[in-house]
Amino acid sequence: MLKLDAIVNTQQIFENTPSKVATHYHLARHSYLSLTEEGRLYIWCGVNEAWIETQSPLHEEGLVLNLRALASAGVSFAGLHLCARCHSTTHNHIMVGRDGSVVLNCLSCGSVINVWRDIWEGVQKGAQPYTLVESCPR
Repeated sequence: MLKLDAIVNTQQIFENTPSKVATHYHLARHSYLSLTEEGRLYIWCGVNEAWIETQSPLHEEGLVLNLRALASAGVSFAGLHLCARCHSTTHNHIMVGRDGSVVLNCLSCGSVINVWRDIWEGVQKGAQPYTLVESCPR
């Protein structure tokens, strides 16, 4: 069995979590986020070492890890990507494992693509947030 490369350094993400209130990690922005039960969103400012409230729905963008899901289930959905096999735009999930491996898993056609370092950049560029699913034509 092939061992996938650790594309995302999840160990470092967990080790550097600024506090227990961090709920998400934004891979593209390299930022920790905290989403409260009331729906308020905060971003960690390393310069001030403080949580700053933000009005931007950063947790809804693509390439955002749910830290609690990653810790408990061992995997986090991180957005959508066009399926290379069936071309679905709403069912091909970018999934990041606790070990840092990344796979594209299409629920429409059953395709599972292991993401290697040489294609990770392209996957990042094509990542779409889940909020776009609601606006897609049915």
